Amino acid sequence: MDIIERNFLRLLRSGTFGDNESCEPMSHWKWRRLYQMSLMHGVSALIADGIKSRATETFVNIPDDIMATWNENTKAVEEDNRRMNICTSQLLGIFSHNQLRPILLKGQAIALLYPHPEHRTGGDCDIYFPYEPQANKADEWARTNGQQAEYSDKYIFPYTWNGMAVENHRYVQRLTNTLLNRRLQNIIEKEIRCCDSTYVTIADIRIETLPPTLNILIAITRIARYIINDGLKLKQLIDLGMMLRTIGAKVDFVKLQQWLHSLGMERIATLEAAMLISLFNFSEDELPFYISHLATEVSTLTDELLAFDHSHSDEWYFTQGKNIFVKSNNSKAMLWQVKHSARYFRYFPMEMTTNFIRNFAHSLSHIEE
Repeated sequence: MDIIERNFLRLLRSGTFGDNESCEPMSHWKWRRLYQMSLMHGVSALIADGIKSRATETFVNIPDDIMATWNENTKAVEEDNRRMNICTSQLLGIFSHNQLRPILLKGQAIALLYPHPEHRTGGDCDIYFPYEPQANKADEWARTNGQQAEYSDKYIFPYTWNGMAVENHRYVQRLTNTLLNRRLQNIIEKEIRCCDSTYVTIADIRIETLPPTLNILIAITRIARYIINDGLKLKQLIDLGMMLRTIGAKVDFVKLQQWLHSLGMERIATLEAAMLISLFNFSEDELPFYISHLATEVSTLTDELLAFDHSHSDEWYFTQGKNIFVKSNNSKAMLWQVKHSARYFRYFPMEMTTNFIRNFAHSLSHIEE
């Protein structure tokens, strides 16, 4: 880990979890590179919070032009979140008024857990409808009142409403392996039906979100899916850490551990916990699902995360050549996927195997008869 990455993580820890660490001196070029890293990872405003808390340090000598651009970017993130909050509260208010049960996932609900919610870079608005008739009604409303996106599948209906990207979900989270996915859906369905509803307030509107223990499970599962497919995303790891720090007291960790065991996720959950320990100075006591002897590959995953080279996540498939042989359209991405699957196989073997077979089968579908 070089000096840019070390200072990047110090400022990020300071801006998110309030750690108090001094920065190492850097040249103006390296500060410019650190700013570019913050943009690539979608954490520029969070890093700005860390800089603000370290403003009196001699070594935080950021060039004025970079800092001015950084401040402008932070204001843009704040404005995006203000707009998202207003549109989210209005849209879920409409669904509730129509006798539906919209449950807000990720995004703006998790942002409320941050010290400065307006500084978490958002994306789209993800809404889960737990009952199929209600999901059908919500999708029909979206077709009439929104602008449908070009892509869609049978589980997610994407559209734009009042300039905000929205996704109506029929599932909170899915796994590729049929058996594990059935278990996950049973957990989600039972938890949502049996637990008391959990609410947050956004723009003065009371909005339902996932119960704390289920929310942690879904965050762990989502990160696991990223590790399997594209490589770990820093924002999702911070979200998990923020949830553990803020709502951890409300989490039933005995139940969570039982769920992780039934889903075969104990090893990959431990890997995620090890990343929180390594990158954000979490203690093992804060991570009851952490099993120390299972935590390996942390340095490799850290290198992949900070490198942020997602060219490997491009689609790859086989095509028919001029002769009888087939060839890959993206050998680099294909080789990365093979090596990646082999490296992390032991952490989530059933899902990793099914996921790789599905991707391989998808790649073969491009071969012309």
